[in-house]
Amino acid sequence: MKKLVSLLLAAVSLGLSGCATVLTAEQSAPQLNEVPQEKALTIAVIDKRPYVLDHDKEPKFEGIIRSSLGIPYTYNTATQQPMSQFLTDRLVAGLKKQQVAVESVETTPEEDITKVAEQMKAFDNKSMMFVLNEWKYDFHAFTDNSWYNVNVIIYDEAGKKLLSKNFQGENDVPDGGAIINEMQLIYKQRFEEIFRDAEVKSALLN
Repeated sequence: MKKLVSLLLAAVSLGLSGCATVLTAEQSAPQLNEVPQEKALTIAVIDKRPYVLDHDKEPKFEGIIRSSLGIPYTYNTATQQPMSQFLTDRLVAGLKKQQVAVESVETTPEEDITKVAEQMKAFDNKSMMFVLNEWKYDFHAFTDNSWYNVNVIIYDEAGKKLLSKNFQGENDVPDGGAIINEMQLIYKQRFEEIFRDAEVKSALLN
């Protein structure tokens, strides 16, 4: 019953403007303590989720909330931005907090990854691409989960690939808070874990 009440409150807070104060990009930015401050970095997030590519869901799709009867309702990012830009804004905010000179490349789901890599190369920085293969939540009264599957690709200043690594997993969505903010905190944690990875650190620092 407690979880059902939390679900209904979360749905109401999402549906009614002003019922929850949405965390800003700066407030939900990942804490990236081990990035090289002396080197500029270019980043790009590209959405390759299959249900976005086949137009079943829009690029701003974030997840679904189910009614007590299990009926799914689609919810989008808190800002109504495409997921790629929503996440980019938070990554940029996190890097800027560490005094990193950061550039970003705006992408669309239809773009080819090699084309995005070429756009990043034009900045003459090391670059980091996040390819979203999966990134969503499913929240309802009896179970709640969020999933991610991301390819992280790091290139040197000349566009040579230094690392390509997959990160994937599942996170529970906490009860009690508005899901629009709970998910942002989950995203923060995911990016912090990625940047702490030994291979990622080595590719960025060397």
